Amino acid sequence: MLAPPKRLTLLAAVVALALPIAACDSSAGDPDGGATTLDAPVTPVDGPPAGGGCGRTGAATGVTNGSVVVGGVTRTFLRVVPASYDSSRAYPLIFAWHGRTGTAAIARQYFRLEAETGDDAIIVYPQGLSVSADPGDTGWELEAAGRDVALYDALAADTAAAYCLGSTYSIGHSFGGYLSNALACYRGGTGAGQVRAIAAIAGGGPFGSCPGDAISAIIIHGRGDQVVPFANGEASRDAWRTDAGCGTAATAITPTPCVEYGGCRAGLTVRWCAHDETTSSGHGWPAFAPGAAWQLFSQSP
Repeated sequence: MLAPPKRLTLLAAVVALALPIAACDSSAGDPDGGATTLDAPVTPVDGPPAGGGCGRTGAATGVTNGSVVVGGVTRTFLRVVPASYDSSRAYPLIFAWHGRTGTAAIARQYFRLEAETGDDAIIVYPQGLSVSADPGDTGWELEAAGRDVALYDALAADTAAAYCLGSTYSIGHSFGGYLSNALACYRGGTGAGQVRAIAAIAGGGPFGSCPGDAISAIIIHGRGDQVVPFANGEASRDAWRTDAGCGTAATAITPTPCVEYGGCRAGLTVRWCAHDETTSSGHGWPAFAPGAAWQLFSQSP
């Protein structure tokens, strides 16, 4: 794994991370939502066996605004549940983390995940808090004991209490990519409340040794990224490839320009997509990213 930086060094390392949102339409309608108080250590609710239902019914479907109280602070999120939700099946749960200065609503539009998942997944888009004196400078804490890992735990438990879930996955861009790597480090595994696989786009990390189980991962990074250096993506790739016991030989896969490493331990997959797109100074969201992520998640039950 990467050498663990000091807390202030880590914060400085992500100060420049920003999601290019100026051209994005942030309107996302005004869906109804509710609040759930989770202001104590969260014990994840046991999920159903992979592929099986659990009989949980009555919770909202469609797009809802919600909130949870974590550590005395009200945290907000968007949750997307298929209108055709069926309690006799288990749905993959995907966490989608916006970049710095972003919002949950913008991430939903920008990531375009639902075009790939259709009615086959539940997606949670958490909203970050400010990481500086500027209220609009939203982002994430990456420490194991930080507020955003606690947010993940709370939202995973809240969603599992209301819906039938299978495995859990995480995807993020820029600062959200850093958090996806951090969650895999601290919460990696196949059990309830653990992260089975991640997709990190234009991010970095993990930092230090990881207590979680090895996970499957797809790392996507632009060679010309002028915001988060390409070497950060390579380090993420190498960390998960090593953790999964993969070799260094890779085979080209679809979509181009992705490759998959051979020799990984049973049940684990590590993929790497180094692209040459120049949008947003090489730090954009490639059109192939959501499809490549969903492909890995679908193949990692």
